Amino acid sequence: MILITVYRVDRLLYSSHVQKVRSDTKLELLEVRENFEEIIHSQSLALRELSTFIGENPNIDQDEFSARVLNIRGMDDSVISIAAAPDMVITLIHPLKENQGALGLDYRNNEEQFPTIEKMLLTGSEMITGPVNLVQGGSGLILRAPVYLPIHDDMIEGDTIVPNRNFWGVVSLVLNYDEFLVKSGIADAALHFDLFIDIAERTEKQSGSFFYGDRSLLSKDPVSLQFDFAFEDWILHAVTKGGWPKQYPDQWWQRMIMALAGITMLGTILYILWLSETRKRAELILNRGIAALNDGFVMFDANDRLIVSNEKYREIYGFSDEILRPGTHLSYFLEAGAKIQRYPLDSSEEKAWMEQRVKSYRANETVETEQVLASGRVIKVSDHLLDDGSYVGLRVDVTELSRARIAAESANKAKTDFMGLLSHELRTPLTVILGVAKLSKNARLLSASKTLLAAYEDGSATPEEAKRMLDDVFTQLAGLMDRMVQSGEHLLHLINEMLDIAKIESGSLTIDPELCDIKDIVDPVIEQLSTLSRDKMLDFEVVQESGRVFADRVRARQILFNLIGNAIKFTNTGFVRLVIKVEVDVVRFEVHDSGSGIPEEEFESIFDVFYQVDSTATRNAGGTGMGLAISRSLAGLQNGSLTVSSDLGRGSCFVLSLPTSSAALRDTKSILTTDTAA
Repeated sequence: MILITVYRVDRLLYSSHVQKVRSDTKLELLEVRENFEEIIHSQSLALRELSTFIGENPNIDQDEFSARVLNIRGMDDSVISIAAAPDMVITLIHPLKENQGALGLDYRNNEEQFPTIEKMLLTGSEMITGPVNLVQGGSGLILRAPVYLPIHDDMIEGDTIVPNRNFWGVVSLVLNYDEFLVKSGIADAALHFDLFIDIAERTEKQSGSFFYGDRSLLSKDPVSLQFDFAFEDWILHAVTKGGWPKQYPDQWWQRMIMALAGITMLGTILYILWLSETRKRAELILNRGIAALNDGFVMFDANDRLIVSNEKYREIYGFSDEILRPGTHLSYFLEAGAKIQRYPLDSSEEKAWMEQRVKSYRANETVETEQVLASGRVIKVSDHLLDDGSYVGLRVDVTELSRARIAAESANKAKTDFMGLLSHELRTPLTVILGVAKLSKNARLLSASKTLLAAYEDGSATPEEAKRMLDDVFTQLAGLMDRMVQSGEHLLHLINEMLDIAKIESGSLTIDPELCDIKDIVDPVIEQLSTLSRDKMLDFEVVQESGRVFADRVRARQILFNLIGNAIKFTNTGFVRLVIKVEVDVVRFEVHDSGSGIPEEEFESIFDVFYQVDSTATRNAGGTGMGLAISRSLAGLQNGSLTVSSDLGRGSCFVLSLPTSSAALRDTKSILTTDTAA
């Protein structure tokens, strides 16, 4: 483009120079044309005056002719001769002495001059011929005019004049051709210009009455001037000597300047392109870096128009491509963002929220907040205002971190509640054990002992009465021992649960599964818990199918004991039902109850260590709340599962699933060991 521009400028400068030269040429030749026309017009008038005189005096002789010529105005010294040729033969000429050689010239026999005279007769007007070789020697420019006699009545046929009847002859005026060129300015102009004078529209093969210069000049795009002649249309063509200039003034200097300007422009463009490419590379690297972020990134300009955002930002908010198009105003983002908040906003709340968000964007400090979306995702929002008024925003998905924090807080609370519950659970049996031990240490203070001692001291008791009193003492001591044993067993159960949790968390708990009858697992559990269900006046129903299961008897009983025991403890009225279903690869132990049920959001939490749905209910019913966590872990170690379903207010159902063969356990033994350790 630069080369084309330089070339075009160079051509324009050249064209401008040529146009100026053409204009100057035309101005200079205007004066030549005026001189040329003036000479021709003046001589033409003189010739016309002579023609008119002869027409009125057709019988004029030589003396009268010479006298008349001398009296014609406008004659100058360039006129060589003036002649008259009645009937096309020269018989009158002035000056006679110098031009006697021309007398008797018959134009009809002059092949060189007759065509022009014939053309003159056809047009009936003056004609100029030249340059011609004169009979009297030299070359001249000949002006000729036809001479006609006055028209008489006998020369009119009807309404038509018969021209041949009034033709007298021809008068001619010969100008010195060389002097004519000097006086008209043609000779002087020829020093500076290449000239060509010809009749308009004449072809190269046609002969003309006047001719000057080289016809090849027409191919050089000459300047042309039209002559004002009535008899013919003459045109003056001219170019500067040797043709139009091939170059304009100071061409090489101008070209050097343009070259320097072009090089400067090219250098500037290359520098701009380099800067642009550098910027593109920087933008590409920046965009790649932004796209590679695991967090959402967005940037707005000082007019709140989007500059750039990454795919993570789109994924977090789910915005459409139309909104994320660069140039989108912040208000569209806020409107779309208001609709994906966790809690729907009415129009006034939405407006206040949008104003608060804009204010946070404009705050001259880093603003960090958290957004909770309708999808449940928690987004940490960090906005920072830049010096130029634009601002950037970072969106970090902290959903897992938030859940972990909530879980940690819940676990911490559960652990605190558990420690309180555990201290209560441990304190109760220890209090009983210590109290019984103190009473046993002071057995004399027992009511039965006091009665026996009093009867012994009175001596009033018969042997039978003494034996009965002694039995009362033993019975009271046995009751105290039973309470101590129950408290000890309860304390042992609590300690075993804590030991099981510790082993499970450390991955050191082992199981010894074997193929056994379902009855061997279920019957001992039913026998122990039937009394507890009768005490609470609950319907305890067992529906079982016969079959075998591959499990650890002790650990399977422990799971069922926990599940059925919890069902009895947390069900005040109604029923507790154990349903056993034998399928192809698995045995399902379903424990149904008609208790208060469990909220759906707690289905997974109840299997966490230290977690309690209702610590008050747990404390009232007894237990530590670790049973379900232990049970699920034990089920997993046996390649089984423990799940729950519940209808709040109508009851719950816990399902223990254990395999029917050892194949599944062998296939997943290493995986289970790894998961348990983890």
